[in-house]
Amino acid sequence: MSDEGVWTGGTLGIGELARRTGLTQQVIRAWESRFGFPRPARTDGGRRQYSPDDVDRIQRVVALKESGVRLAQAVARVSGEESVAAPSIYAALRDRHPQIESRVLRRDVLVAISHAIEDEAMARASRPLVFGCFQRETHYRQAAPRWEEIARTAGACLVFADFSTVASGVGRPVEVPLEPESPLLREWAVVVTGHSFSVVLTAWEVPRQATVPLHEREFESMFTFDPAAVRTAAEVCVAAARSSRVVPARLLRTLGEHLATEPTPAHGVDALVLRAFDYLQRV
Repeated sequence: MSDEGVWTGGTLGIGELARRTGLTQQVIRAWESRFGFPRPARTDGGRRQYSPDDVDRIQRVVALKESGVRLAQAVARVSGEESVAAPSIYAALRDRHPQIESRVLRRDVLVAISHAIEDEAMARASRPLVFGCFQRETHYRQAAPRWEEIARTAGACLVFADFSTVASGVGRPVEVPLEPESPLLREWAVVVTGHSFSVVLTAWEVPRQATVPLHEREFESMFTFDPAAVRTAAEVCVAAARSSRVVPARLLRTLGEHLATEPTPAHGVDALVLRAFDYLQRV
């Protein structure tokens, strides 16, 4: 097999990679020399061998570059998305945005804030990206009607839990199964990022006795409209979707293109707070 074709086992030669990505072989070699990207394996004869995943990686870099991101930044962003070792939203916010304070909130308060975020995301209808972490599939099924409504107006909507299989459909959230060791299985999170409204709420349960009533259970929580922090949370969700290897490549590219845009200033704070107060009054 020549260096330009498809190798046994599904690997690609540089010519086939160039054909699938629309780049020239010279450009691919230049990126490899300058950025160490992509990183091919080598045959005994020294010929480059690429993974089919390299096609998606390069296409994501090209999409970022065409949206106005500098090439070096685009390569770094794509490489950075894939280097998330422990896709935990809470941990990523604590690490990258230490200025955001955490608070211990009761479960009923978290429910009120979550519902307010969901309502505001639907009301604005600005085609945002929306992500939700539910830990257990049974938890998601209770909230599924609300999230199906969200998916109808969202640009993309993904939910994470211990689903046994991936599920999706027109106007429905994409249900992404998580591995048993995934940190997201221990998190409660709602992430919305859009042109007119961006917010993240994430929390993990503080260990308590099993006899504590459901509404009195407490969670260590982080809640912010900071657009950079929201982007960090969204990047963790996209990385988790990518590592699941069940989310369609086309959807992953759409998510990557959305995150390539500049973070938007915080909007909708007053409206969301009023919605949260309304839910708390009902409690």
